[in-house]
Amino acid sequence: PLILTTGRVRDQWHTMTKTGKVNKLNQHLPTAFLEIHPRDAKLRGLKEGDLAEITSARGNVRVKTKITTDIRRGVVFLPMHWGRVLNNDLSRANNITSTLLDPKSKEPDLKFAAVEVKKYKKEKQKICVIGAGAGAFGFVKSYRELNNDDEIVIFSKENFPFYNRVMLPDYVSGTQEWSQLVKLKDEDESSLNITLKKGVFIEKIDKENKIILDSNGESHSYDVLLVGTGSRAAIPPGAPSMPGIFTMRSRYDADNFKNFVNKESKVVIVGGGLLGLEMAASLHELDIDVTVIQRISRLMDRQLDMIGSQLLHEEFVDKGIEIHYNDEIQHFIGKEKLEGVRLKTGKYIQCDALIFAIGTVPNTELLREAGLECKRGVVVNEYLQTSDPSIYALGEVAEFKGFIFGITAAAEQQAAVFARHLHGDPSAVYNGSLLMNILKMEGVNICSLGMVDAPQDPDYEEVIFIDKSKRYYKKCIIHNDKLVGAILIGDKSEFVEFKDLIENKIELSEKRKELLRSGKKGEAVIGKLVCSCNNVGEGNIVAQIRKGCDDFKDLCKLTGAGMGCGSCKTEVKDILEKQLVVV
Repeated sequence: PLILTTGRVRDQWHTMTKTGKVNKLNQHLPTAFLEIHPRDAKLRGLKEGDLAEITSARGNVRVKTKITTDIRRGVVFLPMHWGRVLNNDLSRANNITSTLLDPKSKEPDLKFAAVEVKKYKKEKQKICVIGAGAGAFGFVKSYRELNNDDEIVIFSKENFPFYNRVMLPDYVSGTQEWSQLVKLKDEDESSLNITLKKGVFIEKIDKENKIILDSNGESHSYDVLLVGTGSRAAIPPGAPSMPGIFTMRSRYDADNFKNFVNKESKVVIVGGGLLGLEMAASLHELDIDVTVIQRISRLMDRQLDMIGSQLLHEEFVDKGIEIHYNDEIQHFIGKEKLEGVRLKTGKYIQCDALIFAIGTVPNTELLREAGLECKRGVVVNEYLQTSDPSIYALGEVAEFKGFIFGITAAAEQQAAVFARHLHGDPSAVYNGSLLMNILKMEGVNICSLGMVDAPQDPDYEEVIFIDKSKRYYKKCIIHNDKLVGAILIGDKSEFVEFKDLIENKIELSEKRKELLRSGKKGEAVIGKLVCSCNNVGEGNIVAQIRKGCDDFKDLCKLTGAGMGCGSCKTEVKDILEKQLVVV
């Protein structure tokens, strides 16, 4: 046995009920941990970050291991101020220490106890995953870092699983090859110890018997089911199905479109959101005539304010891309194939191809039929758990506290939380994701984070810097000394910093004076562009590796690569692995 001691640590100047309200303090030590000497850890097969199970005569706790020589052999330390996390109190030191109180002062007895410490081992389970998108990929990568014993079977409706849908416009334009979009190479399947069923979809979930039925008529049992069925493109009612009309949600869509259009084509994009504008920009790079139809009066109305939308409009006008506002299609012209469209205002636009980019619809049909609680998406809790405790969901099909976070970064965050939760980490809780929007367009820096318009409330403030002639615009929204939203146009160099401030709800204090540092320039892009969100080149990444950075997470933080939408993380990891081999 070991002797466990407990007490307060730095930044826990009071109980967590008070310390926990100061977010800046919470960043130092966000979760409970067990300090243990390296030799004691080695004897128990514990490595840094492993889950340790600590047991005394009174009870047990389960926390991550922190290996340090600052503690004596034979002694372990567990901070005392973590209590219940949702419905779980496995982080609570008081579970295993004495309950005795001094009868006069009411002070607690000395907080130490004899304990057994061992590496936590969960029972082996079979995990079935429906869908092979960003969430499923994030789960597999995260979980295999924690557990290589559980069986994982993945069902991919498409024959091309695990690719980056965000970059489909670049695939259409030829800016990126298909291999650059693929997140999981064939050779990685065996190293990750997964069974991947390509071109196979699930037709039924029998949650009472924990069985799923696939499109080949085969049934599969599961202990845990993870659903990542994503969403499909929204198509307006009455839209015909004819050659020339497309959506852009899959490689199948992209290949069909690429094979259909040529330099002489005239293309209409319906929708002025991220996907529609990125497709318009990609087609413009191919010298294809493109027109955008936007139902309302401005572009990216959910991601930008009025000024931001106006500056974006000017960028498209400069490129010669025509935009029709406050209009929509009334008639599709053509019998055997699309020849043009007639708008409600009476305008006629000749075209031979059209892409609907007006939003998405979560693929919840399978889940509704199974009897799971669904609203717009399938309802999940802080563990990404549906109304059935054995079925979890993430990505664009999952609805958390009334929101569907339809961005890659959110799916990856959800996947990481679920992986830790499934592995047995009681501190793994999902609290929502920051809404981020980055327009990927050559020569244009436009992004937004969180709130883009402050409500009519005196507690909200807006800090703005603008130079319209140079299309340089920065706006910060502040609430109770915390940054809650930002728009960056013309310079995205503060993106990572602002993202961290908003996500972690860190009090600004004196930092407020440094907001909107106009003219601040990031490091020049060296080599091939890898991260378009933060303008990071392959050379920038290699330079940090050669300086000694060999940790993937640290590399992302140092360079900014992968800290935006997250779509380039696979490429960053490949660069790191290749460079480490060279070294």
